[in-house]
Amino acid sequence: MGFKLFLVRHGKTKWNIEGRYQGITNTNLTYEGVQQAKQAAVYLSKVKFSGIYASPLGRAVETAEAFKKVLKKGYVIRENLKEINFGKWEGLKFDEINEKYNSDYQNWLKDPYSNPPTDGESFVSLTKRALIELRRIFEENPDNSNILIISHGGLIVSLLVYWLKIPPEKWSSIIQSHGAINIVYLDKNFTYISQINFTGHLYKYYNDNSDNVIKKYTEIREKEE
Repeated sequence: MGFKLFLVRHGKTKWNIEGRYQGITNTNLTYEGVQQAKQAAVYLSKVKFSGIYASPLGRAVETAEAFKKVLKKGYVIRENLKEINFGKWEGLKFDEINEKYNSDYQNWLKDPYSNPPTDGESFVSLTKRALIELRRIFEENPDNSNILIISHGGLIVSLLVYWLKIPPEKWSSIIQSHGAINIVYLDKNFTYISQINFTGHLYKYYNDNSDNVIKKYTEIREKEE
């Protein structure tokens, strides 16, 4: 008994380009984001999915629509698959958050499980609701089936951290690019992870665009040393 999960992050948005925290704020895909969604859908077009589920936020729904067109299969919206609530940080850039909410931000970077964003949601809460939703989804699908989930970077990272048992302070070691695909097989009491942040379907050659967030987090942390 088991399930193979295909966890896909939504395509790029204008706020992603501007480096703004989105959270539960509704944003839409850019042209590039739409193309990323289509490329991910084409890459997975040979997989027979028993169910397709998506976050209710605009950027995830648009990504799900791209899959619907390619796969000729509908999707189900689930509230618990939405991104983490960043509270007062939503709409702000990295540097702005670090300036206005310095203590909260630095504590969050070190451990988002014990330190939620200002008036926002902790990673503990995020992981809990994600796992609750997964159990519900498993009950709706036959054993040994393929399930597609279209969601957000924070939610996907929270699940990978949980499955890999990564220490809280190392949560940001896992990067999620726009349009990235993660493949996880849950078999009884064991988890197999065959792909993390796969983006080979998006570029002909290696592209380091996703490293921008690494550079930004490194810069923010260095200011406090």
